[in-house]
Amino acid sequence: MLAFYDHQESEFYGLCVAELLTRRPAMRHVHEFGAGSGRAMVSAIQRIDFQGRMSGYELDERSAASARELIHRSGLSGRYDVRHGDFFAALRPGEKLRCVVANPPYLPHPRERPAFPHLSGGHSGAGISKRILSSGFDTVLLMISSYADPCSVLAHARACGYTLTSWMVLPLRMGEFSRRPHVRRRIDAMSRAGTAFVAGERYLLAGGVWDRTGSGDQSAVLSRVMSRFGAAGRRPVS
Repeated sequence: MLAFYDHQESEFYGLCVAELLTRRPAMRHVHEFGAGSGRAMVSAIQRIDFQGRMSGYELDERSAASARELIHRSGLSGRYDVRHGDFFAALRPGEKLRCVVANPPYLPHPRERPAFPHLSGGHSGAGISKRILSSGFDTVLLMISSYADPCSVLAHARACGYTLTSWMVLPLRMGEFSRRPHVRRRIDAMSRAGTAFVAGERYLLAGGVWDRTGSGDQSAVLSRVMSRFGAAGRRPVS
């Protein structure tokens, strides 16, 4: 199956990456988890004319091939490469890991074998996000969803020794897959439990930057923004 693509989400992800690289001009090599179609990163690189090297990893072979074709057409060969393979398996022990960017799958699923494994973030939707944060990078740019246990992701980042140094947030309408009945039922159950935060069919997507050497942690602020979203009127559940 080709990688899922949502225009608004992808554009916002690309904007967050471009903002990070603009603020960190010394950043010369960036890893990317889940390149997908490559469109978000191509847009980011072109937006700021990033001259460093971007190394993307994509599990779906056809998506990786599609991304490489787009990179070639965009004239970015040598600056952005996408490999077909497992991002986590590609990390070498002892390697100096400077920066990773990711818009990981974050659909929460009620069962062990989800219908859309390429979009699943596990039972709470936060599993892959936490695994990325546990991978040992100096800087992490990660997209997190208000319906995928965001407060636990923020707490996990702090436990891993990170400081949330900057963030941006965008309200989005739930897409085709998050509106599927079994996924929506799981989100509603998490909302009742206080681990998912939605307003009708809308949720918040945040792009956060975590640093190991940063100061002025903003985790508590983002946690409040996420957890208060939709608080005035939770979606009724029959």
